[in-house]
Amino acid sequence: MSKEQLLQELAEAFEQLIAAATSAAQRGVTRQGDTWGPREIVAHLAGWEVMATVRVPHVAAGMPPSFEYTDETQQTVMNAAINATIVTMVGEQPLDIVCGMLRQAYQRDVEMLRKLDDTFFHPGEYVYERKTSLSIVKNTSKSSSSVTPDGGVRGSQSENGTFMQSQRR
Repeated sequence: MSKEQLLQELAEAFEQLIAAATSAAQRGVTRQGDTWGPREIVAHLAGWEVMATVRVPHVAAGMPPSFEYTDETQQTVMNAAINATIVTMVGEQPLDIVCGMLRQAYQRDVEMLRKLDDTFFHPGEYVYERKTSLSIVKNTSKSSSSVTPDGGVRGSQSENGTFMQSQRR
């Protein structure tokens, strides 16, 4: 798959997720205790995309990936802290505002990625692996499943697939 195809699929996946989050919210899906609703899921993705626009160019330039630990407990704690920060900062803003944040974040990310050399868009490369794992959103945007603050998925699968199954970060 070419770099441009990968980036197009990524943008389409985010738009599908935004549509699914909006649909789920219209059906009354909201945060329930420690299980995220559509707003928190969209905020989570927006926050990580903002961070990607800063860190991916540095990783592409040779810096080790940040916020990645070999110890699973450390990784889980760091992810939970980052996710809690993102969701707290969004507060009670309406979903359409948060969706706008995600749209702006992923569009900036795509523009940053377009500037990277094509060699970073091959299997095994950090950028390729990160972006293809996010493209999972494409297949996960059609139900009312929710995500817990540490990135785990909760909820039932609809006949069309699950609402969200992003990799834990």
